[in-house]
Amino acid sequence: MSSVASAPSSRLHADRSHIRRLLRSPVLKTLVGANIIVAGIVLARDHGWLQPFELLIYDALRVSWAGHEPSSRIFLVGGNEDDITDFDWPLRDGELADLLERITSWKPRVIGVDIYRDKPKPPGTERLTAVLAQHKEIVWTFKLQEGAQRPILPPAVLRGTDRAVLADFIPDPGNVIRRALLYAGDENYTAMGTELGLRYLAGDNIRPIPAPGDDIRLGQALISPLDDTRGPYTRLDSSGYQILLDYHGGSDPFPLKSIGEIMRSDEAAPLVRGRAVIVGVTSESVKDSFSTPFNTGFNSEEQMNGIVVHAHVADQLIREAIGGTAVLHGLSRGVEDLWIWAWAMAGMALGLLIRYTIPALCASAAGLLGLAGIVYAAFGAAVLLPALPAAIAWIGSAGLTNRVMHAASNRTRTLLRKSFEHYLPPAIIAQLLTAETLPKLGGERREISVLFSDVAGFTTLAETMDPEFLADLTNDYFEGVCAAIFEQGGLVSEFAGDGVLAFFGAPHDQPDHADCAVSAALGIIEFASRFSAEQKARNIDFGHTRIGVHTGIAMVGNIGTRSRLKYSAQGDTLNTGSRLEGLNKAIGSRICVSGAIVGKARRHRFRPIGSFVVKGRHEPTEVFEPIDPRYCDTERIARYEAAFRALQAGLPEAAEQFAELHCEDPEDPCVAFHWRRLAAGEAGTLIVMAEK
Repeated sequence: MSSVASAPSSRLHADRSHIRRLLRSPVLKTLVGANIIVAGIVLARDHGWLQPFELLIYDALRVSWAGHEPSSRIFLVGGNEDDITDFDWPLRDGELADLLERITSWKPRVIGVDIYRDKPKPPGTERLTAVLAQHKEIVWTFKLQEGAQRPILPPAVLRGTDRAVLADFIPDPGNVIRRALLYAGDENYTAMGTELGLRYLAGDNIRPIPAPGDDIRLGQALISPLDDTRGPYTRLDSSGYQILLDYHGGSDPFPLKSIGEIMRSDEAAPLVRGRAVIVGVTSESVKDSFSTPFNTGFNSEEQMNGIVVHAHVADQLIREAIGGTAVLHGLSRGVEDLWIWAWAMAGMALGLLIRYTIPALCASAAGLLGLAGIVYAAFGAAVLLPALPAAIAWIGSAGLTNRVMHAASNRTRTLLRKSFEHYLPPAIIAQLLTAETLPKLGGERREISVLFSDVAGFTTLAETMDPEFLADLTNDYFEGVCAAIFEQGGLVSEFAGDGVLAFFGAPHDQPDHADCAVSAALGIIEFASRFSAEQKARNIDFGHTRIGVHTGIAMVGNIGTRSRLKYSAQGDTLNTGSRLEGLNKAIGSRICVSGAIVGKARRHRFRPIGSFVVKGRHEPTEVFEPIDPRYCDTERIARYEAAFRALQAGLPEAAEQFAELHCEDPEDPCVAFHWRRLAAGEAGTLIVMAEK
């Protein structure tokens, strides 16, 4: 019953653990962070905080795609500084009548006059009125009332007719003209550029009458009114019927003559015939000029005269109606938000894939170039993509992900340091932390050398000693053993009672791991001998240390959980090392190493002990003893090796040779081992162990 009841509880605990791991996942954190960045960008756009900067990008794109194609549809007549000097300025009605009659004689399609004339300027008022009444192709600008400023009306003869057209522009902050007003006012007044375009196209019977907010079908073009749900604006006074100006052809694509040139010569007649003509002022002293995309940001061209802006409006409408020129349109806000989100996800993916700062910066820069290329190409295809929000999403998400992953990496490094700080020398830990990759959860096959150590008689000592005192004694012993291991770059993997397990060649690469393991073993024996002698002086019978060293392939890596890791190894290499340590007890030696160690070591010399078949195994293991160079008697070593070869060959003189060596030094463990064997009637160097 209890087991049945505990099953749901176990599943609930597992589910909670899974949720906690998920919530701690850096990938989830970056995903949440990237979406927060997107939400912040969308909110900032909705409040218009990014609009000034987005408009500057729009200006740069507009100028880049404007080109320098001259227009064959519009002709300009502008009063310059010489005209102001030569004529009685403002031009009298009679002078205006002469100018208009001369232009009409050259057969233009339509003439637009962008000179305010709400009051007569005699002499010649009657003649001007007659000219305007006679020539229906002439339209005249007026200005709507703006706040406290009074309206500026057209000449009296045109008031209330469709030949009175708006001169109004709607500038953005900084007096920048990016959009054109086609219709405005309660009476749906037509703007100058619109009227010029429509009259130019009159042969095709085009005369759209838009309803508020409706699209206009103009020849081959479908024109939509500008609002703040599409395009570069997110906060827009969209009163009237507005469109974006494309400024095709650049800042001065229209042929221009001064009033004086028109009055004195017929040279302009071919340029006027069949075109729309705009008469106005280009003199700087009159102050009828505006900023455009050509002089914002890094663009530095001069301001554009009002008649040129009107000309661009008319020319754009004509081109779109006749040639089906693509009309720039923006995406819906929902699609733009999805575009921004996609770049945020791409930035997050970049941060996950590239963790290092310099490559991440290079990839981020490449991504920005790619974004710029996409936005530029899309603009050329008449699609406006939000560049700045996407760039912020890309950089913000990539940067946030990079920081989150660095923080996670730092936490991993801290965990790794804590996991290894008692088992590795500080220099090796620092090397691991600065390496390209850190040890991962799981394992890998590596060739390593293992060192097992044990203290003879420790169990008996522990049974007779106060536990607290024993712990202090053991800690002092381990300090010296670890110091010898750390000196050779080894890793202390385990402490088991009085025993120590150490690796060489993992987790960091150590090409000479076999030599390092042997050096560490010799260093441990030297320390242990001193330590044992010091304890004996305190009447503590601390036994001698026995060590086994072997090299081979093992599975090494972190085992456990991400919150608690232990670096360890598994495989037969460890079993062999442990059995070598145990052979010391039977032999009487302090260090036993395998033939694999002898084959790998280059800095040490060894003497053979024999081929041992330990219990539970069928294959023998070649066992050697390292020779400490500090206590090496070359002549005695040579005699031992000769005696061993005789023993190996089954020669009878082996017994005599080992007896002689034993007599000279009864404390030599390897000599004593074979002397006892020979005395007991054994022969050869193959030893089968009955015990482990």
